[in-house]
Amino acid sequence: MLTKIKWKNWLLPLALGLGIWLLTPLKPAAISTSAWQMFAIFVATIASCVTKPMPMMATTLTGATVAIVLGLLKMDEVIVGFGNSTAWMVAMCMFMAAGFIKSGLGKRIAYLFVRAFGKKTLGLAYALSVVESILAIGIPSNNARVNGIMYPIIDNLSREMGSDPKDGTEGKIGSYLVFNEYEVNNATSGLFLTGLAGNMIALGLAKTQGITISWMQWFMAASLPGILSILIIPFVLYKIYPPEIKETPNAKSWADKKLAEIGKMTAAEKIMTGVFLLSIALWLFGSKLGVDATETSFIAVVILLLTGVITTKDLLNESFAWNILTWLSIIMLMSKKLMTLGFFPWFSKALGMALKGMNWIWVLVILFLVYFYLHYLFPSIATQISALYAGFLSIALGAGVPKLMAALMLAFCGSIFLSTSTYSAGPAAMLSSTGYVSNKAWWRLSAIIGVIFNVIWLGGGLLWTKCLGYW
Repeated sequence: MLTKIKWKNWLLPLALGLGIWLLTPLKPAAISTSAWQMFAIFVATIASCVTKPMPMMATTLTGATVAIVLGLLKMDEVIVGFGNSTAWMVAMCMFMAAGFIKSGLGKRIAYLFVRAFGKKTLGLAYALSVVESILAIGIPSNNARVNGIMYPIIDNLSREMGSDPKDGTEGKIGSYLVFNEYEVNNATSGLFLTGLAGNMIALGLAKTQGITISWMQWFMAASLPGILSILIIPFVLYKIYPPEIKETPNAKSWADKKLAEIGKMTAAEKIMTGVFLLSIALWLFGSKLGVDATETSFIAVVILLLTGVITTKDLLNESFAWNILTWLSIIMLMSKKLMTLGFFPWFSKALGMALKGMNWIWVLVILFLVYFYLHYLFPSIATQISALYAGFLSIALGAGVPKLMAALMLAFCGSIFLSTSTYSAGPAAMLSSTGYVSNKAWWRLSAIIGVIFNVIWLGGGLLWTKCLGYW
């Protein structure tokens, strides 16, 4: 039986690709024919990632094959492209996340924090927010953190407190905790380079335009806006979306019961803890030892394999990791090719001339806000970053925005723009369908928190990076 292909969804990518290709005689004189034609294939490939006639892995492979057949890419270039260090870092971090979930360490950390700080509802929200932050250091999948660890805990805890969507009591505490987890998850996704796969996609695309960002540089720039977000969000939601239950004396006994059920810390949890701490140390200080972030993720995964915390079968089961490794490598290969062929340098220069005289800070502010609110049109983080990040970065560079600032600020936007819709990402789609938060409340609260995010990450981020000497 043949797999169904959404052939109609090829129409827009083909129309865009062929349209640009046919305009080759009218291209700007400063761009070579091969650069223009590569751009046509790149646009068609990105458009197919949006319309999705097939999964992104298949559409990007199709785009690369077309470029090879037309002589715009060499086979050797494509093969070498699959050795992209950023794409491998994403995959390796996904494998580390499997160790977190399989060992049970993530749940244990959550139960310990609930037991220690869960006497009041607001304190409980902060405790869960801290757990989310810890997990974000080593789990780059916001889906894995929410779906695999945090939501099951919040759901069970809410029901223990008598808050259940099935009997209309979700407002007691569940609604507040669920939406708080969603928004804090968005903030922690931006706080760490390894907090979201999209961060590493942006980093890889920035690298094709000559901008390199270390794990520590990212964390330093994101630290103030990220921590402020984690401190402010639970309190703001407590005021504008208050839970009916203010005190949670049962939380400690519930956590004690859960900890008793899972028993003493297993060998797998202890090893996972050691590997996690080693990874943090190397991400922070590895550059001084000549160990970069990708090498750190390889070291961590190999230790987990050698000690039996995860197996080869676990790696093979991480289909998302292999999927992203494939399509991300191809997208970055095409982006790098456009750079070497001179397309992006021309694009930056041309737009820079058009924006001549405009203060670069205002250019960055406009780009940031447009990039944020365009996410209402995208049901995927990776799709928007792949489609728009390189172009927005080129505009920023052309307008004179300092390289590091341009790359970082637009990359930060790629996590906080999740505070938009019920389809902004996997966690939004899942949590908004649990019954804890109504559709109307979701859109209203997302809009409010979205404004707060923009103030903190754009306004506060600009001031903070100035203090750091990034511009």
